[in-house]
Amino acid sequence: MDFGASNRCKRFDLRRIALLLAAVTVTACGSPWYTSDPIEAWVVDAETGAPIEGAVVTANWQLVAPSLDTGGRKLRQLEVMETKTDKNGRFYFPGFTKINFTLDELRDEDPQILIFKSGYQYGRESNSYGAEAPYFNTGRKSNIAGKQIKLVKRDKDPKMYAFNIGFLTTYLLTLHSTGDVRRVSMMVQELACERKRLISESQSDAGLFSVPGHNSQELKCE
Repeated sequence: MDFGASNRCKRFDLRRIALLLAAVTVTACGSPWYTSDPIEAWVVDAETGAPIEGAVVTANWQLVAPSLDTGGRKLRQLEVMETKTDKNGRFYFPGFTKINFTLDELRDEDPQILIFKSGYQYGRESNSYGAEAPYFNTGRKSNIAGKQIKLVKRDKDPKMYAFNIGFLTTYLLTLHSTGDVRRVSMMVQELACERKRLISESQSDAGLFSVPGHNSQELKCE
């Protein structure tokens, strides 16, 4: 009887494992691979229309894992890229095809584009699908491709300007939590230097933003 009971337990365990695997398959909505189109766009001054050279631009394709709530869990990135605008304000990210072993899904941040240039309010762009989200689509593209992105000059009040930058550093926290903030080292460097300039400007670091992944020993600002 003990032997038979043991077999029944084994069969029961295998049945439970099969059901669990089936549940994971159902809730994992991502594609086994994703292809992204190249992204070319231009960053300009919102007031004058002049190109902004030297703006740091990052792009991250955020994978979202299944969870009991609708928000999902941001545990990893499919891809992260970084560059700077040229004298024409142009930036470019190449297209790619990536295998998605986790079957986590891309959503609106496919990619998320973050832009920073000292003396300007930061820029952020991402896709917005609403109720018709093409989460199962393997081919992705940015809605800013081929367009101009206008940056507004900074607030003259250092505290208000710092408050604005604080939102940008919050977006970087996800990259920090997924272990990818090192892949946006130029952005981290620029923000750390801007923080240093604001401390000098306001004679205080009270209430200023923190920079994820920043190492003060390696800070070299112009």
